[in-house]
Order: sequence, then C-alpha cells, then structure tokens
Amino acid sequence: MQIIQSLLIGLAALRRNKLRSLLTMLGIIIGISAVVGMVSIGDGAKFLVLAEFERMGGSDLIICFRPRWIQREDGTWIRNKAPVYLEYEDVDAITTSCPSVRSITAEIDTMARPISYKGETKHFRFEGVTPLYSEVHNWHVQSGRFIQQDDLTRNESVCVIGAQVQKDLFGKTHPIGQELKIGRQRFTVIGVMQEKGDKMATEGWDKKLIIPFTTMWTRFIGNQKRGFELWMKAENFEKVDQALAEVMITLRRRHGSEEHFQFYTAKAVLEDVGKVSQVLKILLGGVASISLLVGGIGIMNIMLVSVTERTREIGLRKAVGARRRDILQQFLIESVVLSVSGGLIGILISGFITFVVAWGVTTFLIKETEWPAVVSLWAAMIAFGSSALIGMVFGILPAYKAARLTPTEALRHE
Repeated sequence: MQIIQSLLIGLAALRRNKLRSLLTMLGIIIGISAVVGMVSIGDGAKFLVLAEFERMGGSDLIICFRPRWIQREDGTWIRNKAPVYLEYEDVDAITTSCPSVRSITAEIDTMARPISYKGETKHFRFEGVTPLYSEVHNWHVQSGRFIQQDDLTRNESVCVIGAQVQKDLFGKTHPIGQELKIGRQRFTVIGVMQEKGDKMATEGWDKKLIIPFTTMWTRFIGNQKRGFELWMKAENFEKVDQALAEVMITLRRRHGSEEHFQFYTAKAVLEDVGKVSQVLKILLGGVASISLLVGGIGIMNIMLVSVTERTREIGLRKAVGARRRDILQQFLIESVVLSVSGGLIGILISGFITFVVAWGVTTFLIKETEWPAVVSLWAAMIAFGSSALIGMVFGILPAYKAARLTPTEALRHE
C-alpha cells in the first residue's frame, strides 16, 4: 500500500512539472527508441530474407552448380577449365545415397525465346526440370498437372506455363490441351502454375515455361558442354549441414572431387544475415547507450533539484513519523517512474519508426517486396528493464541525500 502511495505521489510530481519532466526524459526516450527501432529494423531484414527463401522453397534449400569462374586464394578469378560437369545420373545417385535429402530436382534454363500461339508471339524464358521441381520450390499447379517421370522417359513435348504466360498468350482461352510453339517446336500445355507474383526472390517466375529436363537437353542443348543446377531440400532445417555433407561425398565419389562445384544453402545465408544484424545491433547499442547515460545523468540532476525544492516537505514528513527508508523509497520510486515513463514513450516511438521505415522501403526502395514491420518484443522488454534500472541507479544518490536530512535541518530550510 505504501509503495502505491509513493507511486501516486511520484506521478503527481511529474504532472506538476510537465515540461521539465519531458526534457529530463528526452535522453532516455532517444536512447530507447534508437535501440528498439534499429533492432526491430534488423529483425525485419532477417524476416524478409527468410520470407523470400520460403517463397523459393524454404529455409532447408541446398543449391549445387558448376561455376564458370573460380576465385583463387589471392582474390583473382580464373575460368573453370575442369572437364567435370554435373550429370543427370547425379540426381539418382543423390536420391539413393543421401538419406538426409528429402527431394531433389535438376534444372536448366535458357535465355528468353519467342513463344507463339495462334499468331501471337511473346518472348519468355523456359527451363527444363525433373518431376520434384514443384515440391522443392513449393510451387504447385493451379490447373492441369505437373511434369511426370514418364514425360522425361519419353522426351515428351509438353509444358507447364506460368500465370502471366497464360494471361499474355491465351487470354480467356483455357490453355490446357492447347498447342504453342517454342521457336519452331510444338508443345502441348498440360498445366498452369500458381501465381507467385513479381517479388524479389520469385521475380519472373510467372513469365516462364517449364518442360521436361530430357526434352530440354536433347532438343535445345544438344552436345553443348553446359552444366545445370541441382536444387535440393533437406529433411528439415536442422539436417541441412548433414545433407550437404552427404551430397559432397556422393559427388566426390562420382566425379573425383566436389571442389569443381559450388554449394549454397539457405541456412548459411540466414546465418550470415544474422551475423551482420548482430554486429549492427552491437554498434547501435553502443551509440544508444551514450544517450541512455546522458538521460540517466539528467534524471540524477533533476532529482537532486527536486530534493532541494522539497526539503521542507521532507522535514515535515520526518517530523510526523516518516522513517529514513520511507524517504529513500519515495525518491527512488519517483526516479524510476521518470525513467520508465521515458522508456515507454521511447518504445512507442520505436514502433512508429519501424512502421515508417517498412513503408518507406516497400514504397520507394524495394518495390518488388514487402519489408515486414517487425517490432522486436525481446528488445522492447530489455529496453523497459534498462530504463527501470537506469532510474534506480541514477536515483540512488538523490534519494540517499533526501533520506539523510534531519527534520530540524529540513524544517529550517527556506
């Protein structure tokens, strides 16, 4: 009950000097809003990367390809002249030998080519894939069916088209069963993919055709020395590293070495983003801590002024029976109330900053994606606790000074 009364007295003291209280809290407000705002923006970037990977297939993705250029230890780049390429048989080998790999697809694409339907010609990219492409990329057909193993075995002239291809070439005509031409070769449309939208990771996906991998290889690639990509999904996020190790062992066994290939995992990219975000948080935290220190000093200063202004009040309270610890508690609570109030205002301002930055980035800088407005809950909780701690630490000296006053000294004070 006494604590509640002290709290009410502290709030009343703040209301009596609104402008002075606001100026005192300014350092706390700036420091807290900077810390929480920047941490939230960093978390938003991490969520954005994770969301884009989910659009591509998930955070358990593994990508393998043969690079055209290799970077030496001295930083220079040289052409990859090793006569080693990924082979179609690698898909079966990895499927059989890598238990931590849940699904795998081989992919090879080309530059945009003329695609024709009933005299209408548009230029679209197309790629050859294997049946698990849809599962690996979490991109499924909206109507019709996807490419199957029989289509690869027989080198079928079939294709699945993106949603934008359907709109541009077929309009209101139902495309399933219709024939179109890729160059001079006829293909039958067997499916239409779900619309992905022109976001950052899936830009252009709705504007491409998908054909069987073997059909692409035999009809469009021929005897060219050209590699392709392997896209894989691990059983889960925790098994990404294990799956990658199994894939490397399999390729080493088949090709003599895995050094001719490059590997990327969504997990590694997320870890790199996390490291950069952590460094930024530490730097920003260091800068913001200076503002918090200044705010704490301001609170100490104003509380010392308050003790001087209320010396007669302290003497009167002691004369009617208030103990030293009661006075200490009173001024300590007032200091904490002042600091916590600044912390709460700072947290609210940081939320506003986060939403404004997210809106600005999405509207003006990266229009093809939606930057998430993520307010970091743990950062807000730490900031709230820090503001309370600052109030206690910087309020101890003024409170101790007030508690040491004797009733006779205080009552004589003018």
